[in-house]
Amino acid sequence: MDLFLSCLVVSQLIESNQYIMQRLARDENFEITLHRCQDPKTNKLAITFGGQPSDLSSRGFGTDFLLSLGLDTIYVAQKFGTQYQGCSINQFRDAILPLAGNWDDVICYGSSLGGYAALYYGGVVNARIIAAAPMLPAWPPLKLPAYVDHPITHSELKDVPLSIHDPTVFYDPMVARDKFLVENMVEAAYPKFRAVPIPFVGHTVLVTLSQARLLRPIIENLILNDALIAFEAPAEGTAIWHGERGCHLIKSDPIAAKVHLKKSLEIRPSRRIFSQLIQCLINLGQLEEAQAELDLAKESGDKNFTLFPPRAKKVIEAGLVA
Repeated sequence: MDLFLSCLVVSQLIESNQYIMQRLARDENFEITLHRCQDPKTNKLAITFGGQPSDLSSRGFGTDFLLSLGLDTIYVAQKFGTQYQGCSINQFRDAILPLAGNWDDVICYGSSLGGYAALYYGGVVNARIIAAAPMLPAWPPLKLPAYVDHPITHSELKDVPLSIHDPTVFYDPMVARDKFLVENMVEAAYPKFRAVPIPFVGHTVLVTLSQARLLRPIIENLILNDALIAFEAPAEGTAIWHGERGCHLIKSDPIAAKVHLKKSLEIRPSRRIFSQLIQCLINLGQLEEAQAELDLAKESGDKNFTLFPPRAKKVIEAGLVA
């Protein structure tokens, strides 16, 4: 065993023709796993983090993509529902920092909750950070009712070790929560961060970029070259764009919102957008049309045309049958 492998905290080793998988750390709240290429194309390490619905796993967001680029990669998993609060800066540092000198360049990359984690942990390994719509739902300033009692063990981002590299942050400035977190958490820690605002793509920024076949070239160039290529943001014709534009217009221009929400659902069914459409029709007083949409949805049997519980309650209050 070479010096590189001998310094690992080993509990599992799996070797294939493409990579060696090595568990670096694990407890009941997190898991950190190295995937080392057998034939690396570059001396870079990419560390990725799971999103909010993720759970303990040895691989996840970005693992296959990064291995396909010939990069060594580490996946940091959370226990479902913990929002990474069960993994301290010191635990992350102790697992990764002793190895970081084996690479010339370290990148932390994640989306949503994983984007927050990339920002939070990236500084301790002086990483270049790529965060898409970073989000910590339990962050107290967001005041989200569903997470008001969720324990927070992490310090504020501005108070933890920061990277010498300014992060690159993709987000939709029309999504109020995302904009608030970027302006009040990210900018407070990294005033000169590289902002990439993309309006009306929603919280799932990377999904929209993927649908437009832009994701791979954008992220690949950022990881390999630290270069943000010019690109034309997705606009009309994508389900997310129409859906997010409709959601944004519900209060100011509900008639236009209705058009966009329906267009979005024609392109791709979505439970969230369907719920917004029904609320929009109720707001407009178009109850017959709302009931017709509900009836069609029920006949379809498509779970993407079902209502979230709070919206179902509004439907009953309006005298409609869900």
